[in-house]
Amino acid sequence: MLNKNQSAKTKIIWSGFLWRIFFLLLVLIFFFTGLFLMKLNKTVTKTTAKLNNQVQKNNSLSSLTKGIINKNKTKLKGEEVNRINILLLGVGGEGHKGKYLTDTIALVSINPKTFQSAILSIPRDLYVKIPNSNYKTKINALYTYGLRNRNLPPEESASLITKSVENITGEKVNYYVILDFSGFKKIIEILDGVNVQVENDIVDHHYPGPNFSYETFKISKGFHHLDAETALKYARVRHTKGGDFGRAHRQQQIIASAREKAMSIKILANPIKIIKILDILGKHLKTNIQPKEIPAMITLVKEINISQATTKVLDAWSKDSLLKSTHILLGNVWSYVLIPKEKSYAKIQDLAKNIFDLNKINDKKSKITEEKAVIELLTPSYKSYQQSKKVLATWGYHPSNSYKYKEYQTKCSSQKESLLSYSDKNKLFTLDDLAEKFNLNVKYITPEKTSKKHPDIVLCLLESTYKYFIQEKNKTNKEDRPTELEQSITNQDGEVLFNISK
Repeated sequence: MLNKNQSAKTKIIWSGFLWRIFFLLLVLIFFFTGLFLMKLNKTVTKTTAKLNNQVQKNNSLSSLTKGIINKNKTKLKGEEVNRINILLLGVGGEGHKGKYLTDTIALVSINPKTFQSAILSIPRDLYVKIPNSNYKTKINALYTYGLRNRNLPPEESASLITKSVENITGEKVNYYVILDFSGFKKIIEILDGVNVQVENDIVDHHYPGPNFSYETFKISKGFHHLDAETALKYARVRHTKGGDFGRAHRQQQIIASAREKAMSIKILANPIKIIKILDILGKHLKTNIQPKEIPAMITLVKEINISQATTKVLDAWSKDSLLKSTHILLGNVWSYVLIPKEKSYAKIQDLAKNIFDLNKINDKKSKITEEKAVIELLTPSYKSYQQSKKVLATWGYHPSNSYKYKEYQTKCSSQKESLLSYSDKNKLFTLDDLAEKFNLNVKYITPEKTSKKHPDIVLCLLESTYKYFIQEKNKTNKEDRPTELEQSITNQDGEVLFNISK
């Protein structure tokens, strides 16, 4: 286990990569340009005598400083494959409903060779399998589930969500960083507030209030100096013009103002405030980053330009979205969740894999279009055929226009799905794409030498796939629900609904 300030300093370095997570970004401000680090080293050296009593009370700060100044850099995890992945998690903390729900989840990736960086945001409502079990819950409940229901220590509870993210993205999570709202507010207090230009009047009658209530938050258009409490509300408010997009913009405003304050002489020349910041972060941050890795991280951070980072969000709002919405029963209450638009995480993994070069994904789409594969869609019923055909059309495919039940009986198994290639000029990109979407292996069949035209590809789907396709945000008809959506083990606060062995 890391001591508190060792944890704090480590997380400072990585917290800045996610612009959407204002409280994580704020931490990085103090180290992003490298000026703060140089000032900190000089300050600690020159003021040792003056601050001796404080340092003696906090041995972890002394240990942390040694880690910063140490010139011997330890190789970071992921460097061997030129990709370092850090999972950023934001929690409400004490005083908030569901205080350990990770309502902010993002995977930050850095190429230590080219210094490229990318951010993949994962929605809190994504419905996932609990690692080492046959049950499911929302991804934001995994951390609190480990803490509260399995009595796991923080690092093991964090491993539940890191394993889930690895399963979703196909990427190894090398490090994690967790920060709560209180840490953000206390840092803003040390900065004596922030200045922002409010672009529109804001009135939200449903802002989360004390004791799990609601209160009204409002602020008028114009220039404002915000204290810590107001700054947090301004950054979190959602029920207003622009929704989440407006909130992201306001968070950027907070960060810009905080960065200006943090880089001022008033802060950099004040060792007392610097030590207070480290103490706050030690209490409100958790990480698995080791103190010996800090020098290497400092070097890496100074080389990265966050403004040029690739940013992607897994959502369900557009034609190209990789997720879709539905409702499930969580504690006998219909709850909104997100599930993959396709029946696997293949496309999400493809995005994560190529996030430094998204042209590879676009090139693949172009190749599929060029192939113009003739696809014959076969299903057990006309109903499932119609719905499956619509879905394939949204993906850019043009399956057969007629329902052929006899063909289904001849070419398909009633027990499993299949992907058959009949083309002598194999449509490789199309086959690969369909195989990923439906998690199928391709079976190559030599077509009979007749004058009869045959399709390039035959796709055999079961009724269960049709039922998966029709999961929509207002769909609550249990008759049409796949069984995997009925295996939830927790309610929306991460509380276990019934006991399981694992």
